[in-house]
Amino acid sequence: MSPSLFSHAPDPDPKDAEQGTSVPDVVAVRQIPRDAEEAFNGFTDYLHLWWPEDLTDFGEGTHAEFEGGVLTETGPDGETAVWATVRTREPDTLLELDWVAGRNPRIPTDIRVDFSPADDGSTLVTLRHSGLNRLPDAAQEYERLQREWPQILDRYARFMGAR
Repeated sequence: MSPSLFSHAPDPDPKDAEQGTSVPDVVAVRQIPRDAEEAFNGFTDYLHLWWPEDLTDFGEGTHAEFEGGVLTETGPDGETAVWATVRTREPDTLLELDWVAGRNPRIPTDIRVDFSPADDGSTLVTLRHSGLNRLPDAAQEYERLQREWPQILDRYARFMGAR
């Protein structure tokens, strides 16, 4: 028995807590047949033209866009949902987002999109979605995002002229 009336169990080791829900980052890569400037602008300025409507909050007739440091979706009736806040925007090179789409906005995950010029004039676009361990259903989110990000980037690549 503890000599102190107010003693309690030691704090759990964070390493132990993470072991049960640890999931890797989701990574998707596509070769875009455009230079880095065009690839970046296609990703950021024309998102509403290529983002799959079935992977939105409002479905058909939705409009997704970057505006004022925030990525939002506006439904046909004018209702708006925030998908992300822009943390870093380095044109033609890097886009980093605090991603909250469909989730609790107090627990963002991290999106990093790198635009790397290739020798043939195309651009290698690498999307990395990390921080999933912060979510209470990390393993389920990982499985869903493993399916969805490749589908999303396939649409983007086709929009930009990839076959």
